[in-house]
Amino acid sequence: MGLHYHVWFSTKGRKIAFDDQIGVEMKQMLRDFACNKGIHLIEVELVADHAHLLVEVDERQNLPGVMHQLKGASARFIFLKYPDLKIDMEGDSFWQKGYGRRWVPRGQIYVVRPYIRTQRDRPYRRAS
Repeated sequence: MGLHYHVWFSTKGRKIAFDDQIGVEMKQMLRDFACNKGIHLIEVELVADHAHLLVEVDERQNLPGVMHQLKGASARFIFLKYPDLKIDMEGDSFWQKGYGRRWVPRGQIYVVRPYIRTQRDRPYRRAS
């Protein structure tokens, strides 16, 4: 059993990038990549210009390494599949640097999972 983290991060410049199709493909790519790399991705949701994840990091992994892999692979995937996004994003970076995170005690996973899963149901609030 590892440690659980709620992680969130934004597209570069908070540019809106996830319509229904791109969001569905990106979520599946993140799930597939995580599975292939032994990363336990419990929940993932993408909303307009940001992502929310619930990940379990075991003793062989560390959160910065896991996030580097997930963000790097997803940026490569999206730019290969949708090369015009590079123009929209004004460069080679898809994601902003860094990420927010919060350790989730095992007893709180039942609260965080639906919070992430229902992100699209909430009114979109763009950070100023």
